[in-house]
Amino acid sequence: MKDLLLISYFFPPLGGPGVQRVQKFAKYLGKFGWRPVVLTVKDIEYVAYDPTLLTEISDIPIYRSGSADPMRILHILEKMRGKRKRLYTEVKEERKKLWRDIFPIDSKIGWLPFAVNKGVALGKIYNFKAVYATLLPYSSALVGYKIAKKLQLPLILDYRDLWLGKPEISFFSEWHKKLAKKWEAKILQFASKVIMNTHRAKDKIKEIYPQIDSQKFQVIYNGYDSQDFEENIQTHDDKIIFTYTGGFYGERTPEYFLQALETMEIPENVVFRFVGNYFKHIKEMFKKSGKKQHLQIIPQVNHRESVRYLQQSDFLLLFIAKHKSEIVIPAKVFEYLAARRPILAMIPPKGEAAELISQHKAGLICPIDAVSQIQKNIKEMISGNNNFKLDTQDYSIYSRKSLTRKLADILEEV
Repeated sequence: MKDLLLISYFFPPLGGPGVQRVQKFAKYLGKFGWRPVVLTVKDIEYVAYDPTLLTEISDIPIYRSGSADPMRILHILEKMRGKRKRLYTEVKEERKKLWRDIFPIDSKIGWLPFAVNKGVALGKIYNFKAVYATLLPYSSALVGYKIAKKLQLPLILDYRDLWLGKPEISFFSEWHKKLAKKWEAKILQFASKVIMNTHRAKDKIKEIYPQIDSQKFQVIYNGYDSQDFEENIQTHDDKIIFTYTGGFYGERTPEYFLQALETMEIPENVVFRFVGNYFKHIKEMFKKSGKKQHLQIIPQVNHRESVRYLQQSDFLLLFIAKHKSEIVIPAKVFEYLAARRPILAMIPPKGEAAELISQHKAGLICPIDAVSQIQKNIKEMISGNNNFKLDTQDYSIYSRKSLTRKLADILEEV
């Protein structure tokens, strides 16, 4: 069994799709000859928590370092006050954006010295064969780079989001932008392999950095874990349920969907269910809706319960921002496919997510702000006049175990 130093700022007991990707890699790597040793941060203030994810990886060593970043400091202050108010969800997005933008690299740069010291120390305990770092945050790439360089080990980067090429990225100043580009280019040049989570993200990063050897770049999609799905799930025969699991941020918003509902005649038995922790302005949208009787808002649940909600639904809701989001495939898409429920997808029609859904004949697609088309698609789904092919599709290539095998193969190459 070969030891791998796995670096991830976001890790259970935190929850969310970014956490699940690396947690599932950690869960299955041992089946392919690699033992992950996790380096992450101590407790932070965050929007989503799911301690149950730790039960799947109870045999994996996890080391947590200190940090001087805002989320760690906020957690310490809240703990000192003896209050748990989940301030992260209450702080206005404009203020959080300032936090993210004002720091060099990103707001987690305060984790860098703590994590590097801890990682180098772990190198004296374990016989690591490689270093894997997943980002966001971008500071994780610096952590991985500095540790790999000091330990003289190959570095594998896993981009859950693009850095310079991220559609909605902004910089506090030109100096911040130049610093980011300098470090990204330097780290990419050093890395042995760079994993992207969509093919279009791979194309984009190659376009930004044509000087980097294109053979470094690989694609591993997000996926689903078959062990999270239950057999013989009972649905609610008396209701027609549309479900969305996850959060909203930036231009990914339920605003236009709620507008579509306002002028629709909706049958009494139709329910639109949203499962997750939502920021204050999103909660206000739900509260002001004229169709509140058809909305069901459920606070965040653990991951397996979230999957159960998918399986207990008739249809699933998907939202992707309109502008420059063609490269994005949210992690939930693969669980939606595995749940074998038709998807009402409000996403860029020419994006990679739309290609995937169309390929599997898994839903109806329109832009996120196409109010009249959203109404039309809802009516079509409720009527049952559709030709979805969900039960005949083979989604096994998207299983977390299969995808982890791809990661193990990449590790063997370096």
